[in-house]
Amino acid sequence: MKTKDNANFHIVLVKAWVKKDGKFLMAQRGSTELHKPGAWSLPGGKVDNEVVRDILQSTLKKEVVEEVGIKITDNIELVYNNSFIRSDGAHVVNLTFLCHWKSGSAQALEDTANVQWFTVEELRNFPDAEDFLQIEINELVEYLKGSGKTTIA
Repeated sequence: MKTKDNANFHIVLVKAWVKKDGKFLMAQRGSTELHKPGAWSLPGGKVDNEVVRDILQSTLKKEVVEEVGIKITDNIELVYNNSFIRSDGAHVVNLTFLCHWKSGSAQALEDTANVQWFTVEELRNFPDAEDFLQIEINELVEYLKGSGKTTIA
């Protein structure tokens, strides 16, 4: 899309640290994924081009159901945000949220090869964490230590 002011655009990505019974869900990306196939990450996805209220929350809920088959509560807290350049050159704004399990059984569905629940200690010692995931883990640990929460729902 071309704008009058030649604005540059980012893909907006939302990801979820889903918490259930003191553990956090991670998902291994499918082998056909464009960016980082096979890497462990968090369930989530791109925000669609829609004009709706609460688009971040609705996208996060939709993507978690599509990728891992569980529903999350309305209590969604921003943990971390950053930007990066995807392997195909696209610029991405990443928003990572702490969410809470509501219902369902985690399973590998769309764009996902595997799912697993981890304690914080297991996350800290996760052997296959790529750099981006290690940052996400560190940010979650720091967030959980702090008392300041940014709730968006």
